[in-house]
Amino acid sequence: MKQTILYLLLGTFLLASCQQEETLPDNTATGYLVLESIDVQVNQQTVSSRAVDADLYVDILQEDAIFRQYGPGMVPDRIELPEGTYRLHVYNAAATLPDPYDGNGVAIFEYTGEPITVEANGTTLIEEIEVPMINFGVTLQLPEEFNTFFENYAFTVTSDRSVELKEGETAYFPYNSDKVTFSYSLKATNADGEESEPEGGTRNEVVSGTIYTVSYEMETQSFHVAR
Repeated sequence: MKQTILYLLLGTFLLASCQQEETLPDNTATGYLVLESIDVQVNQQTVSSRAVDADLYVDILQEDAIFRQYGPGMVPDRIELPEGTYRLHVYNAAATLPDPYDGNGVAIFEYTGEPITVEANGTTLIEEIEVPMINFGVTLQLPEEFNTFFENYAFTVTSDRSVELKEGETAYFPYNSDKVTFSYSLKATNADGEESEPEGGTRNEVVSGTIYTVSYEMETQSFHVAR
């Protein structure tokens, strides 16, 4: 609940602070920047959206300072800019949270592009921006018959911290090197009060931008990890 309130407050603050189109002096040489689509990527799959519809913030940077800023749904079809060189910073509200890993954490999407040039009386078209998820997630999937045999269970995922998940929930973890791993374990108690602890496992080859599904199979009493 605390995290949800912070998320809503942050989104409201950012939306209110996003700059409106500035009035440029009449003698300023200007051109136009057109962002055709902004796509987010999860599990190496791309979800396309028109830039104006994407639930993302778009900062236009000049010399690493914010020159223009647009909130979700506020990106114009054409952005008038003084001629010059700019870069784009695209991100979701989670990227600005003080602690995006509070509780289960949240997915972070962020992209910073290469320099782009806007020429006087010209139009610079960016057909597609792919914004990757820069952390990774782990979700738990249990078979339908699991609750028939077990009254209580505790499924724990550990990477930079340990998080206990219920079926269908997802925990997010930072991805800061190619040596990131996560491990998982399950403890369950049946109706007779007997405890069961199937052998857990470790995923060594973790890829950023991926949500891993850890599923438990009743017949073999084993786990399967998929993405």
